[in-house]
Amino acid sequence: MKISWSECLCLVLLLLQQTTSFEVLGPADPVVAVAGEDVVLPCYLKPNISAVDLRIEWFRVQTEDPLVHLYRDHEDRNENQIPSYRGRTSLFFEQMRKGNTSLKVKNVRGSDNGEYKCFVQSAGWYDDSSINVHIKAVGTQPMISNEGYKEGGISLVCESKGWYPQPEVVWMDSEGHSLPAGHTETHRDSMDLFIVRRRVIVQETETNRFTCRVLQQDLNEMKETITNIPGELHIFSINSSMETLKCNTCLNYCE
Repeated sequence: MKISWSECLCLVLLLLQQTTSFEVLGPADPVVAVAGEDVVLPCYLKPNISAVDLRIEWFRVQTEDPLVHLYRDHEDRNENQIPSYRGRTSLFFEQMRKGNTSLKVKNVRGSDNGEYKCFVQSAGWYDDSSINVHIKAVGTQPMISNEGYKEGGISLVCESKGWYPQPEVVWMDSEGHSLPAGHTETHRDSMDLFIVRRRVIVQETETNRFTCRVLQQDLNEMKETITNIPGELHIFSINSSMETLKCNTCLNYCE
């Protein structure tokens, strides 16, 4: 059986395509990473051809200057890497011959949360895969500080550090009823984790017991601290109010 020139050419092109084309595969589910630890963002070639001679680029989606890691011409080229990733990313060079293009990110921080793309390119082919990264961090036990008498009551401040995503802060009385409180102040620490702070003005109750609860519903995590205010503080605040009232009355009378 003779094969025509055109059939032979098609066969060669088909074989060439089969040897140069590939798929880039990543996880279907989000990668959950704990702040402060290392995480691997999985990415593989199918078939598992060698990636040593290929271009491998990891970048953030929907961000300016999105480069996270670049491998090209057999070496890392991270001159234009996002500054916050400097010294924290690496590929698995010993496994690249098996088609492993995964990225390791060290010392994960809150700003690493989001969508990434693993892009792989050869001389005549390219493909990519999206990977979602969810950062989680459970913060510290809430700390309650007593600021003394302010605005007609005792001022209490609750603070907790090291959360991601941002948690909710709730003040409650001894019966578990939510108390009206000021807005929650939020700041970021050096790891881009949330520091939350909320103030409440409380009046004397039968128990003088109050609770600050910090909860992150996405993580199903909750921490709370209970404080008891000595009755003497309430007496002091009442006496201070009366002294202020007497002073004002005296001044008004003298005028």
